[in-house]
Amino acid sequence: MWPFKKRPDDAETDTVKFNDLLRDQGARQLLRALRERDWPTARDILTAADPEHFMFYMWCVSGADGLQEWIPDVIRAEPDSTLPLLARGAHAISWAWEARGSGTSSTVGEDQWKVWFQRLKLAENCLDEVIDRDPKCAEAWHYLIVLGRARQLPMEERWRRFNRLIEIDPAHLLGHQQMLENVMAKWSGSTEAMFDFARTRAAACPGTNIPLLVAQAHREQRRVEGSDKYLRRADVAGEIYAAAHNSFWHAGYQRSLMTPMVWNQFAHALTVGRYFREACGVYDLIGDDWINSTPWRTTERFVTMRDRARDKADDPDLDPDLDED
Repeated sequence: MWPFKKRPDDAETDTVKFNDLLRDQGARQLLRALRERDWPTARDILTAADPEHFMFYMWCVSGADGLQEWIPDVIRAEPDSTLPLLARGAHAISWAWEARGSGTSSTVGEDQWKVWFQRLKLAENCLDEVIDRDPKCAEAWHYLIVLGRARQLPMEERWRRFNRLIEIDPAHLLGHQQMLENVMAKWSGSTEAMFDFARTRAAACPGTNIPLLVAQAHREQRRVEGSDKYLRRADVAGEIYAAAHNSFWHAGYQRSLMTPMVWNQFAHALTVGRYFREACGVYDLIGDDWINSTPWRTTERFVTMRDRARDKADDPDLDPDLDED
């Protein structure tokens, strides 16, 4: 049995820290440069990145505070470059959500809707210009997929954007996750479409991060059904376990920047599904260095579920239900 306490004490929880930047020095330097409005440094980091790092770095750019205040000056200063346009377009989507808020549509006021649509249009215009000039820019297609959902475009157009993305980068993780959102019932898709997409793309991309979509689809269905009992069903937990074997446990898998994100989500799903011994192996990979806020939300929750898995690994039948908060 793994030698861990059943409940985290305050000292143990205090030593656990989230690391959403994946211990990547480039991401830290990029965010610092953006805070300081140092575009030359940010540009150098972005242009030197490989495709996976560039995907992650653009995610960092999309949430950078205050970018819209100064990036138009960069666009004017560098008219031949699509990079500042891409940065402005990706960021404008987050900027639109900032204006709208995260509540349901009934909580959004008329003025908020006006700003929401203005900023989404800005994003679309910037990204359209990028792909007009650089049709193989994967990140432009990625954020156009996000816009397809935000603007509630016809499903045919959402699929067109996704298909263009995977022509360029067949295993683009964030783009796949965004398309999964697009086909969910809450965004004019359906439960059937969600699972079909997750399973089809997982089967098409063995030994990559993409089989994570299967676990994410089941997590969404758990949200719909409102109880972890769904994730504890033998067929559901078994499919998530099989997806882990098709992903980071696959013989052909190569660890990369995004691997810790995959570990964290599978560790959570395997724990809830009572694959405790298997989850323990994933927690060992995560260790203290690779803990992400998603899907745990709090460090206390991470420690509780990790210790639960290690405590129950040799005796899963005695495990009580522990639903999500």
